Amino acid sequence: MNSALEARSQEELRHQDWLLRHGLIRRHGLERYRAYGLPELIDLSYPGAPARERRLLLDVLGWFTLLDDHFDGPIGHHPPSAGEFTGRLIAVTRAAGRPRVPLLPPADRGDALLGAWTELWYRQCLGRSRRWRRRAARDWADCLRTFVTETEHRSRGTLPGGLPAVLMRRHASCLYPFMNLLERVADRELPRGLCLRADWRRLRAQTADAATLINDLFSLEREERQGNGFNTVTLLRREFGLSRETARRVVADRTAGLRAESELLRSGLVLRHPGARWYLEGTRQLVDGVYAWTSASRRYRSS
Repeated sequence: MNSALEARSQEELRHQDWLLRHGLIRRHGLERYRAYGLPELIDLSYPGAPARERRLLLDVLGWFTLLDDHFDGPIGHHPPSAGEFTGRLIAVTRAAGRPRVPLLPPADRGDALLGAWTELWYRQCLGRSRRWRRRAARDWADCLRTFVTETEHRSRGTLPGGLPAVLMRRHASCLYPFMNLLERVADRELPRGLCLRADWRRLRAQTADAATLINDLFSLEREERQGNGFNTVTLLRREFGLSRETARRVVADRTAGLRAESELLRSGLVLRHPGARWYLEGTRQLVDGVYAWTSASRRYRSS
């Protein structure tokens, strides 16, 4: 037991050193960052992941968390800057080969995020097929572009409604990239026949939606304090004139419905692709992990 705790402590120290080395965080910010409990989210969402993949998952999650925080600043109110910056991040996914190590420390938070992302993309793609890399690049691009969409709405003082709101929130959750990383953890890839199925695509969408709605339920108070309107509860209240409690109940009911529908999809898919059970069950574990972590995380109990 002590050896497991020691290994866990060493892993967290390594991750913190990685953040500091890339200039993603300063030492005085480590205490607040540690309070988020991101290693617990990885434990809950990817139980039994090998050590090397755990390190990658934690670094990707930490990077994305700090990217999200970055857009709470000035860049998140200036669409041209948001578009230019996310374009640079997306361009990394089109590059090939080992990333260059910068000769100078990052000049600012944006440079730090870009440098760390260049390394992370390389690590994600090691040993993966071209087909996997194309899918991962597309899913990351969809995720990153949501920052631009949010910035555009924020600068105009508007909020999306209807299907655009669903799609924006679905991809903003980063669940698609983290579903792709299930294949890294298992060191295998999904058969092409499964990835061509409409019900597989629907399962992925429902997994992302369920995790997003869970996050929205537990992050609501924090986002209300920050004046962040990109929360499904807030969007429903604005679009349909619902009370806060009614909107919360609608989101909770929809979450339960998505999880039930996803189980039916998994049952059908596993009959046709029994060799992909590990992935199908992994998507359930991701949602379970998000629920267990988000309901307790200090990230959503602090301003």
